[in-house]
Amino acid sequence: YLNSNVIKPITSTLKLSFAEVAGPVPVMFFVSHCWGAPFEHLVTAIRSHAQDTSKDKWGVVAYWVCLLSNNQWDVAAEVGNGNWQDWSFYKAL
Repeated sequence: YLNSNVIKPITSTLKLSFAEVAGPVPVMFFVSHCWGAPFEHLVTAIRSHAQDTSKDKWGVVAYWVCLLSNNQWDVAAEVGNGNWQDWSFYKAL
């Protein structure tokens, strides 16, 4: 739902990742998610983590989140076209 109804419409003109459209920032934490879990759970977990780790500055903590950082228009390239060393996940870590 989120990808087809939010991410892709926002990124459709440029065919880039949401992160590229929103503007890059240095990230502090890596997050992957489960497509089968409610997105609200991911948001709640990230917010809780940010508040625990950054206290009063939790709103500026930056995360690399696969759904938002991977270009959903070119998923094959994001997963390295089969070569794990070219995966965006590998490069992010």
